[in-house]
Amino acid sequence: MDESKIVPYIEPIFRFCYKRLSNRYDAEDLAGEIICHVLDGMSKYKIESLDGWVWRIAHNRYARFIDARNRDPIVLLYEDELLDVSDYSDIDEDNTQEQYETVFRYLHTLSSEYRNIFVDYYIGELSVRNLAQKYSLPETTIKWRLNVGRRKIRDRIGEDKMDKVYQRINWSTTSCNGNMNSEKYLSTQIARAICLAAYETPLTVEEISIRTGIPTMYIEDELPRLEYGDAICKVGNKYVTDFIIFRLEDRKQTEDISASMVNVLADKFEAILKEAEGKISTVDFYGNDFGTGRLGYIIVPYMLRRKIRDVKNNRLKLENGPYPPRKDGGYGWFIVEETADETETCAEYNFGCNVAIDENNPLLRIYYYWIGKYFDYNVYGNSGMRCMLGTGIVKDVTSGLISKALLPDEDAARLAENNLVTVSEGNYYLNIPCFSDDQFAEFVSLFDMTDEKTDDLLAEWIKSVRRSFESFVPKHLHDQINQWVNGYLYQIIGYVTDELIRRGVLSEPDYKKPLTNGVFCVEGKNINP
Repeated sequence: MDESKIVPYIEPIFRFCYKRLSNRYDAEDLAGEIICHVLDGMSKYKIESLDGWVWRIAHNRYARFIDARNRDPIVLLYEDELLDVSDYSDIDEDNTQEQYETVFRYLHTLSSEYRNIFVDYYIGELSVRNLAQKYSLPETTIKWRLNVGRRKIRDRIGEDKMDKVYQRINWSTTSCNGNMNSEKYLSTQIARAICLAAYETPLTVEEISIRTGIPTMYIEDELPRLEYGDAICKVGNKYVTDFIIFRLEDRKQTEDISASMVNVLADKFEAILKEAEGKISTVDFYGNDFGTGRLGYIIVPYMLRRKIRDVKNNRLKLENGPYPPRKDGGYGWFIVEETADETETCAEYNFGCNVAIDENNPLLRIYYYWIGKYFDYNVYGNSGMRCMLGTGIVKDVTSGLISKALLPDEDAARLAENNLVTVSEGNYYLNIPCFSDDQFAEFVSLFDMTDEKTDDLLAEWIKSVRRSFESFVPKHLHDQINQWVNGYLYQIIGYVTDELIRRGVLSEPDYKKPLTNGVFCVEGKNINP
């Protein structure tokens, strides 16, 4: 039977309940229960007379309601009283991502049939369709309960409408080392709310509930999973978050400390790139005519990465510390950074180096320095660098011209799309510099980073960054600071790169193409980038 046929009965059922109970909240609860039973029966049985079916259920559910309340069973006849009330059947499904402070605060005031659906809808972010599947109820019933629940909450706080004042907890989460999946533990809003509440100091379940507005039953359901994933640890009868949350205000504080250092390093690299510009062509590698505007994307991260590592390890003796073992078989802590909204990539300056190795020739390696905001994994993947290694394209390429016998049209199209190969007059050319081991060493020697003053400034900056972390990281998480600082320090490579782009020292990326300026091939020993 078509479930839409129940819609004309919604108002009369509420009027039926309200007339007898004289209490809006009880009437809404009973009306919702009646409609649920009607809809459930419609999906199971062949109903000859819908009108008779509806009102027989209405009388029976009302009798049970009264019996349960005062243990004085009664039977009532059908009466069709009229009462002017609003239709609750409509719910805006486009609002599934919206979060409301009032929903969190007053969830405990709803009966379970409304409360469970509210948690899944507003916190678990399930759609109406998914809720219907989860609870084996028609979508119209889910919509009814959402609307009734929202009305109940509005009435509780005396507001005409629900203002959207609760801000979504936006995190960018990654894992450290090991078999860890941060999304598995920290992707839901309820998990994030718990971890944020218990971040500074240990809290009991009841204290977490008060701070978040989330009923204790849902916190109790979530805590074992968070505890197993080492996101939460138990201290006596309390729980405390076991990872550092890099909040927006913390990030700003640390970035302010780094701002002056960015300019110092940009000045340094601008000078050494300019000094080496006329010398690069003397080194006989393919790509020596690319210019410092492009080759600087190799030198800046290579030299700066090594310089930071040297100052941190040798001068400051700043040890990272061991990663702790985890119950899920991995090791390390979650890396969590707060973002302003869902669209922001907080680690846009996150820096790393990937290396792809030719299995048939272990000495042939393609390196890729990447900055988070420019990173395109396809450049590194099977349609990019790994494709070139697997097909032997980069081997013995001295002029840049690629034999078409080595490069099928299909592979060429993918490599050209990833900006690793260029097409000119029907020929394919390699679009990355290629070095022998000796050529790379000669190339690097053109750029002199030996500067005691710069080393001193780097050391002071590193110490300032660590002090900054000590000021906002809770005491119980201080053993994780060195790992965090180590990761954060290399983000400055991204800041310096962007500053050099702004100055025109490095060529501005073509945002329509993947950035391949940091990709290069070296045949020889591992260069330890």
